[in-house]
Amino acid sequence: MADDRTHLTPASEAWMSARPASAAVRAGDLVFLSGQASVTDDGRVTDPGDAEAQARNAFARTRAVLEEAGAGMDDVLDVMTFHKDPRTMDAVFAAGREAFAAPYPAWTALGMVGGHDPGIEVVVRVIAHAGSGEKQAVSPAGFGWMEGLPMSPACRKGDYLFTSGIVAADDGGAVVAPADHMAQVRFCYDRLKDVMSTAGGSLDDIVDMICFNHDARGMDAAVDTWCNETVPEISVGEATSYTAIGMTGLHRMGQVGCYRAIADFSAGPRVAHNLPSVHWHEQRISGASRKAKGRLIGISGQVASDGEQNIIARGDVASQAHYCFSQIRGVLEKHGAGLDDIVEIVSFHKDPRAWETVMAVGSELFAQGRGPAWTPIGCTGLYLEGYLHEIYAIAMV
Repeated sequence: MADDRTHLTPASEAWMSARPASAAVRAGDLVFLSGQASVTDDGRVTDPGDAEAQARNAFARTRAVLEEAGAGMDDVLDVMTFHKDPRTMDAVFAAGREAFAAPYPAWTALGMVGGHDPGIEVVVRVIAHAGSGEKQAVSPAGFGWMEGLPMSPACRKGDYLFTSGIVAADDGGAVVAPADHMAQVRFCYDRLKDVMSTAGGSLDDIVDMICFNHDARGMDAAVDTWCNETVPEISVGEATSYTAIGMTGLHRMGQVGCYRAIADFSAGPRVAHNLPSVHWHEQRISGASRKAKGRLIGISGQVASDGEQNIIARGDVASQAHYCFSQIRGVLEKHGAGLDDIVEIVSFHKDPRAWETVMAVGSELFAQGRGPAWTPIGCTGLYLEGYLHEIYAIAMV
């Protein structure tokens, strides 16, 4: 583990103190926060049923934790919000207009089955850059639908760029090819190329990809188009990580896919590793990727199946979590890293009640007070029937 790592769980986050997680982890200039919600210091939900009020409270808690880590809201590059009811997204954006100023961060808004408490309407997780340098909004043509919203198509500071969740909307906001997975994924990948070109880079600078699908059956369209049409020339050893999750809804009806990327402009080629014990190991998707001279490792969401797609420990929440973490450990070791280098986890659960069992497994793996920022989220679907959860992570070396 690098010696510039700080784990923070202030008194305002007392409800997390018994968990294998930190409210914030700072690694160098980057600050990773656990998902913030409208709760009291001891974890009780406030403003039940009011998504906009809960969002304001969550942003206030985000600000407080960032300040503990030596950062502020102006340092935020990446926002993900998870909404129990997708119809409340615009109300949460209204709260975001009060919380953020231009240049706005990247923002990915997603429907969820639920957070760690059934009363939570919205969960806010952020990544900030507290170092020197200019924070820049990256805004290619075609993203006019974002005007008036507190988000940028992508946000960059230093070597790191985060994209907003790219969806099938034209410049004026109309949904492109409603409900057509294949047409929308091609549209979104073209938009992603535009973002990377405007930022002075290319798809080769991406070290982490996530696709969120309104219908989990669209994952094949997303993954196959990526591997066979978007990056057909790269080798498996230079691929990016890629995570696919089914969620309850996106910003507009008819949008069926949402694509978020992290790019690292550090020197050197992208380096990828995978394990033969994961079923996609021969595809152009890595288990974990980084730039050769970079620190950030994007880790594909790990699931409980072997190299032949056989489900491991079917129906057993704890055993599947153990398997997922063993896969993460294995692929990190190929990068010369380990579980202690993980700075963020987002665990996606088919049943949101499973989060406590999965965190109990985490308590066997992470030292007290040294856990990653951790956000548990309920999702609608994963790639194979039988997966109970998928564990997505970021490491810093």
